[in-house]
Amino acid sequence: MRRTEQLLARFRQGVQHPEVSGFEVLELLDTRSALAQQEGDLNETERRELEAADGLFLTHVQQWYESVVQVADLEAMRRQAAVPPSHWWWYLEHLVQAVKAAI
Repeated sequence: MRRTEQLLARFRQGVQHPEVSGFEVLELLDTRSALAQQEGDLNETERRELEAADGLFLTHVQQWYESVVQVADLEAMRRQAAVPPSHWWWYLEHLVQAVKAAI
């Protein structure tokens, strides 16, 4: 199995379990970032699977955020890891605000 396939499988599995700890959410964010670096290697089917997984991720963004803030300072982690703004999944607090504003 290609590394990209492994990452995609891990991410797809992870987004199905929003009740995980903040540490597991941080691992999920890392997995998504690793996938972002490999997106050029995804075939059309894998791209659709990633889009679906991203959609599911967004439906649980409030839970992800609540879990992470119990164990880490998300903004400090982003700075420390030099997370680019294009990695939107790392900006949980902004995603939560956007969801609330849309309601």
